[in-house]
Amino acid sequence: TKHPHSPNRYMQQPMMMQPGMVMQPGMMMHPGGNVVMYQPKWGWEKLAERNGIFIKQKFDLLEAATGCERANKYEIFSIDQDGDKKGKAIFKAKEKSSWCARNCMRAHCRPFKVQVTNQDHVSEEIDGSNFLSLERDCTCTCLCLNRPVMEVKNVEKGANELIGKIRNPFLCCELGVDIYNQVEQKIYDIRGNCLQCGTCCACFPCENCQTVDFEIKNPTGEIVGTLQKRTKDCWKAAIGDADNFSMTFPTNATKEDKALLLSAILLLDFTYFEDNSKPQDNPAGPGI
Repeated sequence: TKHPHSPNRYMQQPMMMQPGMVMQPGMMMHPGGNVVMYQPKWGWEKLAERNGIFIKQKFDLLEAATGCERANKYEIFSIDQDGDKKGKAIFKAKEKSSWCARNCMRAHCRPFKVQVTNQDHVSEEIDGSNFLSLERDCTCTCLCLNRPVMEVKNVEKGANELIGKIRNPFLCCELGVDIYNQVEQKIYDIRGNCLQCGTCCACFPCENCQTVDFEIKNPTGEIVGTLQKRTKDCWKAAIGDADNFSMTFPTNATKEDKALLLSAILLLDFTYFEDNSKPQDNPAGPGI
């Protein structure tokens, strides 16, 4: 039985390459001369079939060398049974924001947009096409007042449909976000204790000091999934702030739920793990 997330799942039975046969779009040659037809998947189809995702922030050498925050870029993969990335990227995400916002504003006030695009190594129609749009406006927030909200929209195939919202709640000694669907119903919250090595000792590049564990809970408080922030490696962690995240989706999550959970990871990174934050934005501090 093939693994449900195996690339071969998207391919028809192989056929032998015959003399005079011309390779057509979607055809792939396998060792031994067999040809298979690749069946590309759009974003919602790919996301619905995943039981988790791995988000890899691209390391920016210029940012590390100058200390100036540049627009974040991410690659999004399937995960294996150990929570590590598997195969090629299925999505990419790129931040759109001003230099001033990235380098002069507090993390939870900073406005930004993120465009999530499909990645497909065969289909030119799908590769690079828009999938999700994330946007958070500039917010002047103080303690529990006027907490920032990020909207998540489906923009695949020309759509412009609100999927839900991610809110930064007022938390004491915790890291987290709340996730709401399109009718403003809370469906999940993500929480991480600030008393972890990855928050208290984040200035050290070792693995334990770069790892932060989160729990995904449903509205009844039941833990239904997990999220872990991981380090790239010691030397990159020492000079930059590019992070990796591994998430296991709740077993009953819909494709819309998964899109919101994916978006929540990016908001967590922007809020808690970017170097432009001031001392009052420290994840270990109260009232974030």
